[in-house]
Amino acid sequence: MAKPDNPETSENGDRTGLPAGRADDGLRLRVLGPVTLSADGRSLVVGGPGARGLLLLLALGVNQVVSMARIVDGLWGDHPPASARTIVHGYVSRLRRTLSDADPGGRVARIRTQPPGYALELDESHIDLFTARRLLVAARGNPAARRAELLRAAADLWSGPTPVEPPVSAVVVEIDDLRLVITAERIEAELELGRHAELVGELRRLVRAHPFDETLVGQLIRALHGSGQRAEALERYAEFRRRVADELGIDPGPRLRQLHAMLLRDELTPVPDAPVVAEPVPAAAHRPPVPAQLPPATSAFIGREPELAWLDRLPAARTGAAPVLAVLSGPAGVGKSALAITWGHRSAAVFPDGVLFAALGGSAPGHPPRSAVEVLPRFLLALGVPGVDLPDEPDEQAALYRSLLANRRMLVVLDDVRDSEHVRPLLPGGPGSLVVVTSRRRLDGLVASSGARRLMLGPLPDEPAATLIADTAAEAGVSMSGEQAAEFAALCGNLPLALRVVAARLAAHPTRSADGLLSELADERTRLAALDIEYADTSVRAALDVSYRGLHPAIGGAFRMLGLVPGPSVDPYVVAALCDTDVPGAARRLHALAEANLIEETGEQRYAMHDLVRLYAKELAATDRQEAHRGYAADQAARRLLAYYLATCDQARRLLYPPRDDLDFAAQHRRPARPVLARAEHALAWFEAEWVNLTALLDATVAADRHAEAWQLVALGSHYLTTRGRYPEWSHWAHTGLASARAAGDSSGEALMLIVLATARTRYGQAADALADARNALRVATELGDSRLIRTALGNVAGGLYWQGRLPEALACDQESYRLSVAADDRMGQAHALNNMAQVERELDRHTEAAEHARAAAELFAGIGDDGHHLMALNNLVELHLDAGRADEAEPLVRQALVLSATGRPDLQQAFARELHGRVMLAKGDPGAAEELRAALALTESLAAPRAAQLRELVAGLPENGRS
Repeated sequence: MAKPDNPETSENGDRTGLPAGRADDGLRLRVLGPVTLSADGRSLVVGGPGARGLLLLLALGVNQVVSMARIVDGLWGDHPPASARTIVHGYVSRLRRTLSDADPGGRVARIRTQPPGYALELDESHIDLFTARRLLVAARGNPAARRAELLRAAADLWSGPTPVEPPVSAVVVEIDDLRLVITAERIEAELELGRHAELVGELRRLVRAHPFDETLVGQLIRALHGSGQRAEALERYAEFRRRVADELGIDPGPRLRQLHAMLLRDELTPVPDAPVVAEPVPAAAHRPPVPAQLPPATSAFIGREPELAWLDRLPAARTGAAPVLAVLSGPAGVGKSALAITWGHRSAAVFPDGVLFAALGGSAPGHPPRSAVEVLPRFLLALGVPGVDLPDEPDEQAALYRSLLANRRMLVVLDDVRDSEHVRPLLPGGPGSLVVVTSRRRLDGLVASSGARRLMLGPLPDEPAATLIADTAAEAGVSMSGEQAAEFAALCGNLPLALRVVAARLAAHPTRSADGLLSELADERTRLAALDIEYADTSVRAALDVSYRGLHPAIGGAFRMLGLVPGPSVDPYVVAALCDTDVPGAARRLHALAEANLIEETGEQRYAMHDLVRLYAKELAATDRQEAHRGYAADQAARRLLAYYLATCDQARRLLYPPRDDLDFAAQHRRPARPVLARAEHALAWFEAEWVNLTALLDATVAADRHAEAWQLVALGSHYLTTRGRYPEWSHWAHTGLASARAAGDSSGEALMLIVLATARTRYGQAADALADARNALRVATELGDSRLIRTALGNVAGGLYWQGRLPEALACDQESYRLSVAADDRMGQAHALNNMAQVERELDRHTEAAEHARAAAELFAGIGDDGHHLMALNNLVELHLDAGRADEAEPLVRQALVLSATGRPDLQQAFARELHGRVMLAKGDPGAAEELRAALALTESLAAPRAAQLRELVAGLPENGRS
C-alpha cells in the first residue's frame, strides 16, 4: 500500500512534521487504551475481548506477518482451548467484515493471510501507537518548551489504561512502558522549564506506582528541591536507598547518588536549556581530521554472519533527531568486542567522517572503569580541537562533543561498558552517527530510555566453533581430526574465549597430542583449570571472576547457590528455596544475574547457565562448603532444595494419580513456596519442565548418600513415569530407587521400589523379570504385614503371570487383591483389581464377566477422580466390546476415551485409544479408519510401545495398502 507523504497535524492542532495518512480516508485504529476502530469519526463494532486482542496483536506488528502461534499465545497464554485456531479464524473473518464495511475496496486497510499467520496492511500513521512513538522521537533534541509540547501531544493519545483482557501481559507491558517513557521525558522537559511545584503531585503518584524507577525518583527529588522542600527531597532519597537495599540487595545507581551528593552540598539548581555550542569552523587550509581509532581486528573471526547482517542494517535506520544506538550484550568471552571491531573495519566506508573508539574497561580486573571525563578530551582532540581550546569543565566538553558530531556521519564504538550511566555522556547529539556499545550487562536502561537496539550474543554455532579450533590448531602444526575439533568445541561450550585458550595451549605445545588436552577438558573437575593459560590473564575463570566480583553481595550469594543445583535450569521457586527468600525476591535475583549475562532466560521465568559458567558456580559452591563459616549455609541450602523438590513432586503427583503410599511431603513442607498446580495438566507441565533437573537431583542425592530421600523421590516421580515415561528412564529411576531403599535399610521402600520396577517391566513386555520383582515385593510386604503393599504387590504378581499366559493363577491373585481391597474399603485397590480381572477374563473367553468388571473399574476410577486409570479402564472396555463384535457400544466409549487422552504429551494409553478408535471405525466401515490407524501406529512407534508390532501387522493388511 502506498504511504502518503503529507504532514500530519497533531490532536491539539500543531503540525508535527510527521508522515500521516490522507485526511479524507478517516480510518483510525486506537490501541492506547481500549482498542477501538473508527472511520470518519464513526465508531466501528470490533467485537468482544478476543477480537480486540487479535486486532491489537496485528496492529503491533502492522505490515508484518504475525504467526498463528504468536496469536494463540497472545490471546490465551499457556492454556489455549483445543479450538484456538478455529476461534482465531472466526475473529479474522469478523475483523475483515468490519474493515470491508469501512473501506470496501481495501484501499486503506485489509488483513492478509500469509503463512504462518496474518498481516494487517495499514499505514502506521493511522494507528495512535505509532503516532506516539514518532512524537517521542521528534521531541528528542529540541529545546525544552518544544519537547514538552510534543510529548504532551503524545501522552494525550492515551484514552485510558490498557484493559486487562487478551492479549496477555507482555503486550500491555510494552504499551505501558512507552507511556512511562513519554511521561518521564515530558516531566524532564518541564523540570528544565522550572515547573517544579506543578510536578510534585504527579511525580508522587508515579513513584508510588513505580517505586524502583530511578529516573522518576530523581525527578521527584529535583521537583521537591526546586519547590523549596529540601528536607523531603533528602528523605525521599533515604527512603529509596532503604527500599532497594532491603528488597533488591543493591545501592541506588550512580546518577541518583550524584544527585544526592549535589543536594547535600546545596549544588542542585534548576537545569536551564543547554546552550547551543557552535561547531568550530576550521580554516579553509585545515580540514578536520578523520579519526580511525579502531584496534586491529582479530584474524580468527568466524561464524557471526547473522550478527554482522544485523549490524549492517543499522546505518539505514538513521532517521529522526537522535543517533542510532546499538548494544552488543553477552557473557564474558562470547566475542562482543571482536564482533564490534571486525564490523567497524568492514563498514568504515559508511562513515566518511571517521570512527572513534574507547575501551572503557567496565569489566577489567584490578582498576576502575575509564570515565567519560577521561575519554571526552581524547575524542575532542581526535576531532580536531586544539589542546589549548579544550574546555575545562566536563559538561562543556560534552556539549562541544555533541555539537561537533551533530552534522557528521561517524561510528562511535564504546567497548566494555559497565552500565547505562557509564556511556550516556559519550552519546552524540545528532542523527547522523551510529554508536555501538559492548557490555557484559544487558543495559536495559539504554534500551528503555534511549531507544537502543540490543543484540544478545551467544556461543558460536557448532560448525564454526569446530572450524575455528581446527584451523588454529593446523596453523600451530597440531594434527586434529574433525571429530576431535567438534569434541573440543562441545567441551568449550562453543565459547570463543575458551576456544582461543585451547588453541593457545595447543600452539604452546605443538608436539603434544590433542587427546591429552581433551582428557583434561572431559573431566568436569579439571575443565576450568584446563582453560587457563599459565602466566597470562586470559582464562575463562579469570573472565568469570570479574563478572562475579562485580555483583552485589546478595546477588553474588544467589549465584554461588546456583552451583548447588544439579540440573541445567532454575526458576524463581528453586532460587527461593536455595536462598531462603520469597519468590519475588528470588525473581529479582535471577533478573539481576540475567542482566549481568551470567544466566540466560530460556523461557518464561526459567533460566539456564552456559556449561562453563555452571562449572564456575559449582566451584564457588564447593569452596563455600570447605569454609567453616559458609559450609553450614551451603548444606542447609542443599537440604532446602531437596525438600522443595520432594514437596512439589508430591503436590504434582497427587493431581495425576491418588497415591497408594503414606508419603506426604506436600503437607509436611509448607516452606519454601511452591508453584500453583491446580489440574493434572499443570502437574504434567511442571514434571516435564523439571524432569532433567529431577533426574540430576536423583543422581546427586544418591552420590550424597541420602538414600532415604532418593527412594522417596523415585516413589513420587513414579506417577509421572507411569503417565509419560519411556522404559530406559523408568528403569534407571526404579533401579536407583531400589538400590537406595536397600542401602537405607527401608523394607517398605524396597517393596515400593520393586513394585515400580515390576510395573515398568510389565508395561514394556518383560514378563519374567516383572514377575520376579513382584514376588519379591509381595514377600517383603508380607514380612512387614503391610496390607496395602500386599494388595498392590498381588496385582503386580498377577500382571507377570498374565503376560506369561498363566491365566488361572493370575486371576486368583487379582481376586485375592480385590477381596483384601474390599475388606480394607480401598476403592482404588478395588478398581485396579477389577480392571486386572477383566483383562484375564477376556483371555479366558469370559466376556460377560470381563465387561462387567471393566465397567465397574471405570466407574470407580471416575468416582475417585483418577483420569489416567479411568482412561485405561475405558480402553479395556472398548476392546472387550470390539472382541464381541459390538462396535456400536464401543463407539461412545472410545470417544470418551479420546477426550480423556487429549491433554498433555502423548503416552501409551493415548496411543491405545487412537488404535481402538481406528478399529471401531474399521468395524463400522468408516473410510477414515485407515488414516486413523496409521496415525495410531506412528504414535505407538514413537513411544516404543510393545503393541507396535501387532498394530503394524494390522495396518499392513488394510486394503488401502493394496493387500488382501
